[in-house]
Amino acid sequence: MSTSERSSAFHAEPLFSELPKPSQAPVTVVSPMMALPPTLTPKQILVHHSADDWEEFIYEWVVALKEAEYVDVVRMGGSNDRGADIAAFLTPRKTDDVWHCFQCKHYDKAIAPATAYPEILKIHSAVAEQQYQVLPERYMFVAPKVGGSLIQLLAKPSALRTGFFDWAEKNKTRLVQEYAGGALDRALGLARQSEFSRFEAGNLDKILAQHATTPQHVKRFGVPLPDRPASLAAPPEHAPEEARYIQQLLDVYFEKWGCSPASPDAARAHPTAGRNLQRQREAFYRAEQLRIFARDSVPAGTFESLQDSVYSGVAEVEEDDFDTGYTRLKAVLAAARDMQLGTNVLLQVVDPDDRKGICHQLANDDRLHWVQEEL
Repeated sequence: MSTSERSSAFHAEPLFSELPKPSQAPVTVVSPMMALPPTLTPKQILVHHSADDWEEFIYEWVVALKEAEYVDVVRMGGSNDRGADIAAFLTPRKTDDVWHCFQCKHYDKAIAPATAYPEILKIHSAVAEQQYQVLPERYMFVAPKVGGSLIQLLAKPSALRTGFFDWAEKNKTRLVQEYAGGALDRALGLARQSEFSRFEAGNLDKILAQHATTPQHVKRFGVPLPDRPASLAAPPEHAPEEARYIQQLLDVYFEKWGCSPASPDAARAHPTAGRNLQRQREAFYRAEQLRIFARDSVPAGTFESLQDSVYSGVAEVEEDDFDTGYTRLKAVLAAARDMQLGTNVLLQVVDPDDRKGICHQLANDDRLHWVQEEL
């Protein structure tokens, strides 16, 4: 058969018989207006903060600073803040001794020298008038945007000093009225003796990186929780803080298998009770690790709220009639594993063993009981 014949034969007899084409569902194209908006970065969120929210954010950051061992940090902002929005004290003598000042500025535009000069005058006047005993060792302007001209001046204290006194001279008529009774001369006299190297501007990228180590970061910016550390095995020996929930389990094992409730040794020696006890202890320590993780990663009270949610979900189960404490224990743990827990931010990292462990934390606090004939 020639090539042309083979070709004709191929086209004459198709390999597949023609079938009706299946109907295709219409393709739905999501309108740009219906698509989810892009997630804002923490830096973009800060731009939209109010002045009060910005000051609160800076306060959270200063409190968490590890490089300075502050004995206290206070918010002093307001219409009469005397040149300091946030003060951080390095000694119990507070502003009578070494302290740091953080001046919060939240404007649509980048702050410039014209923003800084009045604040520099204000802090010198506060000290000259003995509202503070000494000038702050460090004085930091913190703003979402700091202009290049101000950054350059802060990098060269001698130029900052010159610019400040030039500004004061040009605005002397107004400043004399604002700082009356010789207050202007006293403030400028102190400024002439002052080290302008104390003035600086905060770096927002560095501030955000440090704030990310605080429990407030997740709530403020809605970012995912940090990775949770790998769980550690329960220690071989029972710790004193385990006493109550362990005793409750020993009572279960005594009722179920006759193991002596006076010591964990009898339960450990029992083939089933021993394995069960070990699993419950692993779950308890898993929940304890979650509690510590929460303390360092989310606002105070978040973990306690999760505990309350678990308790609310299992309390009705615990109150049911059961033949033994063992069946009650199993039913409560199963309910905790399967229940819906709402919107607590820790649910991002909670696993079934955490839920079981929280039940044992509740038993440790006598909020849950397994063997109830004496209650």
